[in-house]
Amino acid sequence: MKILLNIFIIIFITIFGVSCATIISGTSQDIFIDSNPEGATIYEGGLKVGRTPASITVKKSGFSDKEISLSLEGYERRTFILQKSFDAVAILNLAGFGWIIDIVTGAIFKYGRTNYDLDLDPKAFNIEELEKDQLGRLIIPNEEKSVIVYYKDAEIKLLFN
Repeated sequence: MKILLNIFIIIFITIFGVSCATIISGTSQDIFIDSNPEGATIYEGGLKVGRTPASITVKKSGFSDKEISLSLEGYERRTFILQKSFDAVAILNLAGFGWIIDIVTGAIFKYGRTNYDLDLDPKAFNIEELEKDQLGRLIIPNEEKSVIVYYKDAEIKLLFN
């Protein structure tokens, strides 16, 4: 009787416990990120995960989308969202509890885009907020990279290289 029960449990788990998306697609996904200029620090959820160009591994768990930020000295911080979509492989769980495992592990989702090549904008300063020297000339911040100075009312932008 005990042997029959064990066989039944094994068959039950095999039929109803398989989570196809977890096995086939996995619970994480590789995303390639590059920037112009290169060398920007990559942050996932506020944690440093690499420098561009780089391929990072991002977990698919949870229902919310992941926020990725790029930061480089002399440039504006660039933030974007990795958006999830339904992974069709999960349909292979036609019957059983595999859906539950795929949902909990995040394998039911996939990231739509896996390659990002982003341009970083030079830091920008409002002309009205810049300091002036003794002669009334504007003091442009001493940045190693390009700097944009803008005057909002006149819609003027000046690029200093």
